[in-house]
This record gives sequence, C-alpha cells and structure tokens, in this order.
Amino acid sequence: MTLQQYSVSYSVNGTSWTSLTNLESMTINIGNQAQLEQIKASTAQFTFRYPTGYASPIAELVPQTFIRVLNTTPGSGNYRIYTGRIANVSAEYGIPYSAGVGVSDYLFIDVEGFFAEAGRAYGNGYAMSAGTANEQFINMNLQTGFFCTFFPTTNTPQIAATNIDNTWGDWVSQVALTTNARLVDSNPNDGLAGSFSLVSPFDDRISTINFSDTTNDSTNQVYNEISFGSLADNYYTRIIVTPESYAEQVVPAGSTSGRTYQVNTLSPSVTNAYDYANYLLANYDEPQLAITSVTCMAEAQNVFNLDKIGLVSVSGSPGYLVNVAFRGTTYPCVIEGVTISATPSGSRFTFYLSGGVLNSYLRLDNATFGRLDYNKLGF
Repeated sequence: MTLQQYSVSYSVNGTSWTSLTNLESMTINIGNQAQLEQIKASTAQFTFRYPTGYASPIAELVPQTFIRVLNTTPGSGNYRIYTGRIANVSAEYGIPYSAGVGVSDYLFIDVEGFFAEAGRAYGNGYAMSAGTANEQFINMNLQTGFFCTFFPTTNTPQIAATNIDNTWGDWVSQVALTTNARLVDSNPNDGLAGSFSLVSPFDDRISTINFSDTTNDSTNQVYNEISFGSLADNYYTRIIVTPESYAEQVVPAGSTSGRTYQVNTLSPSVTNAYDYANYLLANYDEPQLAITSVTCMAEAQNVFNLDKIGLVSVSGSPGYLVNVAFRGTTYPCVIEGVTISATPSGSRFTFYLSGGVLNSYLRLDNATFGRLDYNKLGF
C-alpha cells in the first residue's frame, strides 16, 4: 500500500487555510482508552522542521488558531481527519545557523479539541431547566455560542434541572455519565468552533469497515497487534448512583461492601436513577475478558480505510460498532477511541475497544444487541 500523505494547515478564521511544511511527525488522540473513563478533549501533537522560523516566525501560530489535518494521498480526495485549536507552541533552535537558516530548528505544536473550550467556559449559575438532553444542548448553545448536539436528536433521554455553577464542560461530563454517552470531539465543518457531540449508546452506529487477522480488503483492515484484557475498571459488584436532585440509589439494596462504582448523575427521577444503577450492575458484575485494542499499520492495507472506518473521518469513530475477526472467531466491539501516529516512514492506528459483552443494551432488530436471553436490559 502507498504511504499515506498528510497535510497540516492553520487558520485564524476557520475559512482561509495556510499549509505548514516540513511535517516530521504527528500524534492524534481521540476519545477514551476504556469504557468508564470520564470524557475528555481530543489532543494532537505535531513536530515540524522550522529552518526559517527564527528569521521569519509565523505570527499566527498562537493559542486558539485552528489546525486542520487532511489526508492528501493522491486519489484520496483530500478529506479532513481532524480539526482543533492550538493549545501551545514552542520552538527548539539548534546549531548551526547561517544566512537566516537553522537546519536543526524545530517547531512543536500542541492542539486540543473543541470540548476543551467547554471546560474553560463558566456557566455563571445558568438555571438549566429540565428537559431532554437535546433540548438542554440547544439551551447551552444559545448561552455559549457553541454548536453542540446530542445524538440521536429525537427521543433523547430526560435530564434533570440544575444550575451551571462550574464550567459547561463539567455539566456536559455529568450529562455523559447520566446517559452513558460517548464524546465525539470533532465537527463536520472546518473552523466551526465549540462543536462537539455526545452520542447515546442507543444511537445505532455501525461501521462498514471491520478488522481481521487474515482478510485484507476494502471492508476489512488487517491488524498486526491485538490485546485482550479483563480490566479492573470494568468489574463492580456494588453500584451507587447519586442524582443531584433525588435520593442516592444503591444496588444491591442494603449492600455496604464490595467493588463499588459511584457516579453522580442528573437523573430526572428516583426510578431512572434506580434503573441506571441496576443496568450498571448487570453490565459490570462479572469479570469479562474482552478485546481492548487492535493496532493496524497503514502500509499493510490492500485498500486503505483506517482514517475513515467507513465514516467521513476517524475523528467521529467513538461509539461505532465494529467486528474483529481473530483466529476464526468474530468479536463484536465498540470503538472507544483511537491514537494515530504518523511519520514520513509510515502511519500507525491503534483503536481502543470495549467488548460487546460490555455494551449489551437489548436493542430490538439489532443483530448484535438484540438477542433475547443474552443481552442485558438497558435503562
């Protein structure tokens, strides 16, 4: 397979872009590595040779400037795989330096996703009224100027009223815990600041691309590493759900010991909090050995699809169902996050996964999550 080519550009307004040359390496981190991790902003790190930067520094490379990564491999269509804002810039100047050229000078750029903006935007005590998650996201957008969505946008779960006394990011994190949602910290349009989404586990997101240890074609990406694990953070025998407006719910009822998972939520009722606690217990009360990650090399693919995974962009992949074929058995998994590492010599993609046994929501007419007497009831 041809080496993948990536272009990094910057923009102060999100519409007019200027390419940065001499890219040496990049690493992009999207989503989480484990299912119960708290949501966090995506991050990226870029290293460039900067031979004329000392004599002619690029003034626009400062925090808040947009950074965009495109796949520019011939025939790819130059599609976007990541957009964020600069968080930090530093330069390392080396020896020698002659005639305005530093052959050993380097530029380092740290980038963060748009959810980071919510983490720095204070709510100033805004009184969020009770409603569906999507209605509350609309209220947040009106207050902040963000462009955020809860998917699916119809039949979204109810969320309790609250005051936004800390940051909007804190509130979004609590909504994610209440709904068991995943963060998609990206946007469909370049320069659309403050754009991210929460994706409900009940939003059917099925990838057209899967992973295999043998099959290597347009719908199967071959991997060279696979990890199975039974994570301590995925095994609990006692659940405490603490709603902001209602009484704490403990299951099993009356239990005072055990491997305890406690979560603060914006549950809209005692019944909802109790159902959520029972769901969590049913999902995590048994140790499970499941696939935790697969790693794929871009150059090993007969037909390259790693930075799409059947989507517009890999940055939107958290929450997608994928199948992983390993030694004759197919394992349904859900993408939790991905790390992309690229240099001029090649690209490496590590997808962090949770097993289907930890994503059992009993969704009717779903081949993976719709099997009676196998899947666990949702909440």
